[in-house]
Amino acid sequence: MLRTSLAKKIIREVKNFIEEDLIMVDTSGIIVASTAPDRLGNFHEGAYLAASEKQMRIISRQDETTLSGVKAGITLPLFLQQKVVGVIGITGTPEKVLPYGELIKKMTELLIQESHYQDQFEWEARSLETFVFDWLLKDGPSTFITKRADVLGVNMEVNRQVILIEFQTNENLMKIKRWHHSEWDVEWKDEDILVQWGQNRMILLLASNTVPKRESLIPLLKKVQYQLQSYIGAPVFMGIGKACRPSSLKDSYTEAERALNACSVDVPITFEDDLRLEMILQAVPREVKKEFALRLLSPVLSEKDLFETIQVYFSHQLSLKDTALSMHIHINTLHYRLRKVESLTGLQLKKPHDLTTLYLACILLDESTNKH
Repeated sequence: MLRTSLAKKIIREVKNFIEEDLIMVDTSGIIVASTAPDRLGNFHEGAYLAASEKQMRIISRQDETTLSGVKAGITLPLFLQQKVVGVIGITGTPEKVLPYGELIKKMTELLIQESHYQDQFEWEARSLETFVFDWLLKDGPSTFITKRADVLGVNMEVNRQVILIEFQTNENLMKIKRWHHSEWDVEWKDEDILVQWGQNRMILLLASNTVPKRESLIPLLKKVQYQLQSYIGAPVFMGIGKACRPSSLKDSYTEAERALNACSVDVPITFEDDLRLEMILQAVPREVKKEFALRLLSPVLSEKDLFETIQVYFSHQLSLKDTALSMHIHINTLHYRLRKVESLTGLQLKKPHDLTTLYLACILLDESTNKH
């Protein structure tokens, strides 16, 4: 069945090549697109006969008086996979329009075929996305999931590793583009699965026989990250779960999401098995993080130099010398600022408990106010 939206698009494309009026007619003989708006919705008996007979029909001046809704010209049935899906009509003297009628027909059929393949690709992409979504929601592959896997050509026997990809952009990737393996300069294997995952995420399921050691996997991930960032023009973060059996894919997804949440601008690619303190901190509700951080840091936040000093001090592994050099201040100034931090917070930075408390407060303040 020829969609009206496609018929209108075809008319816009084809009319640039000829001066005559054009119509697109569905197989029931109804005009669904036309360069002459007053003909829309009318019945065209000549096109109906051309579709029924599956061959071109010449409309003469005499036919205008005997056939309903026709004008002199030619009507050409359009085929997709050997089936008539519509008719294109070219108005004008038959002798004049016949020479390029077949060319217009071929051009139109190519547009229909292209649209059909695009629809087919998008349907397959959506089907695969839905399948992966259902697969990850279940505790293990059910008979229903297994049957769908067979239809989609997904191998449910190999182990897989989940890689969750997130784009820091407000653009909706679903509207930007449909992605396919062939669009990447990456050596994918047939069993790898790549699908969109909501508005600004993608999920990559690497088959176990394609999952190398980390040292070999990192270059592949960086290549994917670079291609995405080049196309989207925004930061890309990647969380990697551990390889697992198909029945435990949900666990690998949970790990990948945990790793993704731990990503930062400095560390945009994170493996779940590298997480330590982050595993505990992610279990703390955001409101609790913020309340805890502000309870300790509120007196310090009002003095920008003090808070910056704490951050630099921690980033330089508690080295007084490196902190002072980095901030271009005298060592005595640094000692003064740290003592003031102790006074305002009631903490003693030489005590492991108090130092850890201050460090956690800085981390939790950042996590409660920023995603990455």
